[in-house]
Amino acid sequence: MSRTTQSLYNWIYVLPTLVLIIFIFIIPIAYNIWLSFQEKTIGGEAVFAGLKNYQRLLASSMFYKSVGNSLFYTFISVTSKALIGLGVALLLNKKFWGRGFLRGLSILPWAFPSFVVAVLFWFNYDYRGTFNTILKMLGLQPVHWMSYENAMWSVILINIWHGWPFFFMGYLAGLQAIPTDLYEAADIDGANAYQKFIHITVPQLKQVLLTVMLLSTMWTLGEFTQIYMTTGGGPVDATLTIPMATYKIAFLTEINFPLAAAYTILVLPIYLFLIYFTLKQMGE
Repeated sequence: MSRTTQSLYNWIYVLPTLVLIIFIFIIPIAYNIWLSFQEKTIGGEAVFAGLKNYQRLLASSMFYKSVGNSLFYTFISVTSKALIGLGVALLLNKKFWGRGFLRGLSILPWAFPSFVVAVLFWFNYDYRGTFNTILKMLGLQPVHWMSYENAMWSVILINIWHGWPFFFMGYLAGLQAIPTDLYEAADIDGANAYQKFIHITVPQLKQVLLTVMLLSTMWTLGEFTQIYMTTGGGPVDATLTIPMATYKIAFLTEINFPLAAAYTILVLPIYLFLIYFTLKQMGE
């Protein structure tokens, strides 16, 4: 078989994948970029508007508010999930009776769909819900969980509860892959638990730690369901994140698809940055 024929066969093998990438990735992004430079009403003709949509967004406090909220929401949520997941993984990596049951129980929050978790917490956050009932039993004052001051922390708590098992599963798999010989050698050298954690566990888990955190960061930045079903981005934009802002511009307050398209282009570098480092980390 000639080199040309072999090359042709290779292209035939990857052609279905290339077609899928073009139709579900390249074409939508290209259309989104084109739309961001237009003015268009529903059912109307598109009219070229230049940089008008971008200038309007960059002059809007809503844009900076939503990006700031997203970064805060993501940083607190991912950091908390990482710490909880690591702590539980270290605990359930030890041998004791009932370990298998606790491992299965720990995965339960991750098994619930986002909308189920949102509804569950929405009822618990009610002023007469479970959380305030517990506070009253403890002699404490009820909390307005969805007030302007508390709404962001409330949706962060939802995300943490739902997402920490993902970290737990990744860390536990990484811990089980660490050779026991390393710990045995450390015991012979007289290393304590802290020294073994810093010099063996953390270096061995480094790739898993970074990969899981980067994946969770992308998913958390794109979280829509939990916020939409609990606060809707409010009150007074207290929980307005990037996905919620895009939705409101496109379908609620503005009903302006070109403006929403421009918004997604402006925040695209954040996601491309995370995708690049995730793929780079997974390829190492």
